[in-house]
Amino acid sequence: MVTLLLLTWLQVAPAQPALPPAFAQAPAPAKPTTQARPARKAAAPAGTTLSVTVTDSVGAVLEGVNVSLIGMTDRSGTTTNEGRLRLLNVPAGTHRIRFEREGYHTFEKELVWRAGQPAPTMTVTLAAAPPPPEPPPPPPEPAKPEFTLPPPSAPKTMALPDYIEKNFISNREAHKEDVVGCSGVGQAIVWQVREAWPDRQHESADAMLYVIGGDGTLRLDGRDVGLGAGSFAVVPRGTTYGFTRRGRNPLIVLAFLAGAPCAVD
Repeated sequence: MVTLLLLTWLQVAPAQPALPPAFAQAPAPAKPTTQARPARKAAAPAGTTLSVTVTDSVGAVLEGVNVSLIGMTDRSGTTTNEGRLRLLNVPAGTHRIRFEREGYHTFEKELVWRAGQPAPTMTVTLAAAPPPPEPPPPPPEPAKPEFTLPPPSAPKTMALPDYIEKNFISNREAHKEDVVGCSGVGQAIVWQVREAWPDRQHESADAMLYVIGGDGTLRLDGRDVGLGAGSFAVVPRGTTYGFTRRGRNPLIVLAFLAGAPCAVD
């Protein structure tokens, strides 16, 4: 009987009204998540020290050898007077080592070192390079022909004014040449000029000119030079020159040609 009444009450009991949103139970706050810390990088293994000794083919130590390590990093140095060198902080890996010294063949060797292994040592022998070839001798100088002076001419004197008066140029002649002295090394000539006498040249003789009389112009080295009694000029061999007379009288020049030999009187 009691059980029946209780069930009847549960069936007819009014449902509980829903709570308004303001009184709804808030959800439990989520627990903060813990961020994972980045893993620490493993420290790079420290490098090693490479000890090098360099000798020559008879076992004597060599100083002044340039040692260069080529690979993941570059190291270089020069051996001491004991033939030794230490290269510091050489990283693990494979390297090429070059040994250079003047007068010896350049040598290269491979070095492989792994972290944890003992510090490497290296002994190297350099072979002497042959000496450079001797420079070729200078070409021989061409033989110079022996120069022998010809025999001297006989002494000679003359009065040039008297000679010129007897051999004066005529009105029909443009210019006149008279040899007044001759030897094996040169000749002396009297030139008398009435008309222009251009484009003269002596390929193998130097001319020395002295004006005895008259007036004129000497064309020499691209310049015009006035001439009168007492003028003097030197014309080097191969130089082109020429004369022009001024006035009524001929231009009279005593020329000595050095290097133009002629028969000895």
